[in-house]
Amino acid sequence: MKKLIYTLVLSCIFCFTGFSQKQTVGILLFNYVESAADYQTVVAIQESVSNGFVKTKRFNIVDRAKMDALKSEKDLQSTEDFMDGSVVAQSKNLGAEFLISGMVTNAKADRMTSTSEDGTVTVTYKAKLVIQLKVLDVETGQVVTSETIEPKSGSSFGGMMGIGASTPEKAISKAMKDIEGDIDEFVAKNFPITASIVEASAKTIMIAVGSNNGVQKKDTYKVVEISEIEVDGKKMVRKKEIGLIVVSSVEDENFSNCTIKKGGSLIMERKEAGAELKCISITK
Repeated sequence: MKKLIYTLVLSCIFCFTGFSQKQTVGILLFNYVESAADYQTVVAIQESVSNGFVKTKRFNIVDRAKMDALKSEKDLQSTEDFMDGSVVAQSKNLGAEFLISGMVTNAKADRMTSTSEDGTVTVTYKAKLVIQLKVLDVETGQVVTSETIEPKSGSSFGGMMGIGASTPEKAISKAMKDIEGDIDEFVAKNFPITASIVEASAKTIMIAVGSNNGVQKKDTYKVVEISEIEVDGKKMVRKKEIGLIVVSSVEDENFSNCTIKKGGSLIMERKEAGAELKCISITK
């Protein structure tokens, strides 16, 4: 009897936490436009993108040395070879579920001069970063998203960063710091947290993700009903949004409590009907 209870408890824990298991991501050695960036800066940008995944606590990152070995340094300036079948196959062998590819098209600091009323000339540097990121699903071999990350600005300098930096290196460093938020948004948007519902009432919901998944108070999730429908002979997964919830407290490593902001009665109705419901994080 004790053995049966123990088995049931383990099964319940697996059901609650299994859906939010960490995904494994491989980050390929970034390419770059040789006239617009240098190798050291590109490696630093790649590291910043990697950190964007690491700090969420939701991903396993394939060892960098193993990923770098897939592409030799001499190929860095070559045409983007993200779709190379050999690279994808080797990445799958390393356990990667997704690959992140980067092309740095601009990472240079421009020299700016200004003259004060007394004739003093001041030299400063501004840097602009432009990075093209792609995400590939290793299982299907398909690119699931492709985005360009660059500072947003309406000034005449078109998104220049690093204002007031005394050296080109400091300008680049500040530009990389300033673009961290864009990288975080890229990760959050393309790799949302998906959680199962543990408990639910008309006003509150407990979800099976917590501090181990980087969940924070006031995070917002949409509640969707998952169903499979057939269209023109092809089976497709439909995610119909039926509600909205906000994290009120992170209970522990695996669970969080949420307040229902929209669709409480419909969520309860569909849950009682046995529908498959999931909660998917929404970027801020």
